[in-house]
Amino acid sequence: MQLEREIVEFSGSAGANLVGILWFPSPNGPKRKILFILSHGGLSHKLGAHRVHYHLARFFTARGCTVFRFDPAGMGDSDGVIPTQVRQDLFGSIESGVFKDSYREAFEYLATRFADHRWILSGVCGGAISSLLAGVESPYPIAGYALISCPVVLDGTRFDYSRREPTPMALKYLSLSLANLISPAAIWRFVTFQSDYAWLWNNARSLLLRGKDKLSAKLCLPHKTGKADTGKPSMIKPAVGLSPIFVKAAHEAMQKSKVLFIYGDNDGFLWEFVDLYAVAHLSASQRDTVLRIIIHANHMFVWQQWQQQAFELIDGWLDSDVK
Repeated sequence: MQLEREIVEFSGSAGANLVGILWFPSPNGPKRKILFILSHGGLSHKLGAHRVHYHLARFFTARGCTVFRFDPAGMGDSDGVIPTQVRQDLFGSIESGVFKDSYREAFEYLATRFADHRWILSGVCGGAISSLLAGVESPYPIAGYALISCPVVLDGTRFDYSRREPTPMALKYLSLSLANLISPAAIWRFVTFQSDYAWLWNNARSLLLRGKDKLSAKLCLPHKTGKADTGKPSMIKPAVGLSPIFVKAAHEAMQKSKVLFIYGDNDGFLWEFVDLYAVAHLSASQRDTVLRIIIHANHMFVWQQWQQQAFELIDGWLDSDVK
């Protein structure tokens, strides 16, 4: 099926040009007045990591939708500069809303052409959180958010990442070690200081810390700030904690629009969503409504069959929930 594509440029802040690609459904195919809007996750530009945004565009234009993929200011083909250069700090900036202005300018441009369409904001990882943070401030109505692997914590070099190992993975690794208790060779390695004690401890510690985080979320206890009682910074890094920016935006999005979060069950972000966010902020029925899980998929949905399953979930959600 022949699909139409158009490269567009529109004005950004300080006269910078922003660049995007519009994909249109085939003239002879189905037509739906739905516009997908998404940007990349921070490093892979309009294609998205593992071409996921490209595949999303092909999937939904074949089903009658229009898809707009663009580069925010300072990324890809768009003009501008992002001052933050450290990779983790770049992601922290994205998760704090550094691309909201670019989205606002994209919305202004799209409103001149697609005001009669239902707007669906999407993306993977950094693209997902950028879509969420920008969408809740949009003066134009957003019909829905279809967010894949959306982060719910703030990244950055100042955080302690000891909690990022997914609980099921830590359990899996430790269970493999426990199975060796009946192995004389393994027991001998352990008592003769040949085992990888750091690896064992890191997995055990991850389980303990995850349990503590889950309990804190239920009791709504604050995380440590990394500062001593004197108010002076300490050498202890603060723990990775739930982002209040995400919590506020997710709440506002659910008040005004339909929201769908999609994660792979091999993604640590899923366990952060469930243990840190859903436990404290969503009822069981809300969680069943907004959360979908792709079995075996990882964080970046590297296999096309995982991407296809995610797109099919979104397509069914559009027909059943996004009216």
